[in-house]
Amino acid sequence: MSFKYMFKTALLSLTILLFACSTTEEAPSISSTDDSAGKINVLATTPMIGEYVSQVAGNNVNLTILMPPEANPHTYDPSPQDAGKISEADLIFYVGLKYEPAGLIKLLENSASSANVLVEVGEGIDPIEFKEGGHDDHGDHEGHDDHDEHDEDKHHDEHEGHDDHEGHDDHDDEEGHGGHEGHGHGLYDPHFWFDPIRVAMAAEMIKDKLVEIDPDNKTSYESSANEFISMLNDLDKTITEMIAKVPEKNRKIITTHESLGYLEGKYGVKVLTTIIPSLDSANEISPSQLVDVIEMIEHNNIKVLFVESETPSVYSETISSEADIELVTGLWVETLKENQSYKDFVLSNVELIVENLDHEDHGDDHDDHDDHDDHDDHDDHDDHDKDEDHDHEGEK
Repeated sequence: MSFKYMFKTALLSLTILLFACSTTEEAPSISSTDDSAGKINVLATTPMIGEYVSQVAGNNVNLTILMPPEANPHTYDPSPQDAGKISEADLIFYVGLKYEPAGLIKLLENSASSANVLVEVGEGIDPIEFKEGGHDDHGDHEGHDDHDEHDEDKHHDEHEGHDDHEGHDDHDDEEGHGGHEGHGHGLYDPHFWFDPIRVAMAAEMIKDKLVEIDPDNKTSYESSANEFISMLNDLDKTITEMIAKVPEKNRKIITTHESLGYLEGKYGVKVLTTIIPSLDSANEISPSQLVDVIEMIEHNNIKVLFVESETPSVYSETISSEADIELVTGLWVETLKENQSYKDFVLSNVELIVENLDHEDHGDDHDDHDDHDDHDDHDDHDDHDKDEDHDHEGEK
C-alpha cells in the first residue's frame, strides 16, 4: 500500500468526521425552534400580570411581557416594536381599570388581531372603589370605616363563586373619569395584588381563558392554577398572622399615593391619607392640604411616613421635618423587580410596614380622645336642637 493511497484515505476519513460533527452541532437549534412551534403566543402588559400567567401556563405558551421589570406602569411609553408583539399575540392579559397609560390601551386595541384576544384581568377580581373624595380629601378620613367594612363584606374569603360577578361593565362607560390630573385612575382601584385572594380570582380567569383557546393543555393549566391558588391561600394566612402582631389601634399609616386599598380592606391596615393628590407626582398640594396632613399625623400619633419608591413625593421631607416623623423608604407597590416572585413582592412590603409600626398596646388614650370629639359633636347637636325649639316658640 502506497503512502499516497494512505494519505488520501486518511484525508477522506477526516472529512467525513468533520461533516458528522458539523451536523451534530446544528441539531440543538432545530430542536429549540421546534420547542416553541405549536404553542400559543401570550402577552402580558406588566411583570405582575406576567407572573400570574407564568404560574398558570408554565411552559405551554410563548409568554412575552411588554414592560421591563421595575418600569413604572403608569408612565410606560410603548415602542413601535411593541405593536408587532401585540399583533402576534393569541391572548393579551392586561390589568385594566385605567391602570395602564391611555396610549398603551389604544395601542392594544389598534394592534391586537381582534378584540377577543384582549383580557382585562381587573374586571374579574371584584375590584373595590377608591375612597370617596379620592386623594384630594385630606380631611377627616375616620368616616371611611363604614366603607371599609362594606368592602370587606363584599370581599370573598374564597375565590369560588366569583364568576357571577361577570366584570364591571358599568365602569366601561367611565371614560369621563380620565379627567383626573396626571395618570388618572378610574372609579376602581387596580392595585388588587395586595390581596392574594383576589389574585386567586385572577388566576382562575387566566386559566379559563387559556383552556378556552388551548384545550389540549387543559389538564396542565388546571393543575398549575390549583397549585398557585393553594400558595395564595397560604400567603393570605401568613399576611394575616404578620399584621396581627400589631395592635389594631396602631395599624394606621400614611403613604405617598393611594395604592394600599386592598391591604386596608382585607387586613385592617388603615391608610389615613396620602400625600400626593393623584399618581402624577408633579401634582401639587395646597399649603392648607399640607397643614391638614401634618395635623392628622399629630392627632393620630403617627411616627412614620411610608414613601413609595415608584412615586416619591417632593413634600415628604417637608412633612417629616414639620411633624417630626421618620421617613420609611422601600415600599414597592406597582410592579415586580428583576427575578422577583409575587410572593416575595407581597411579603417584603408587608414586612416593611409591620416592622415600622408600633407593636406596643398603649391602651384607650386615643379612643378617649375620639369619645371627647364625639361628645363635642353631640353638644353641638343639642345646641342646634335648642335653637330650633327657640325658633319654633317664636313662630307661636
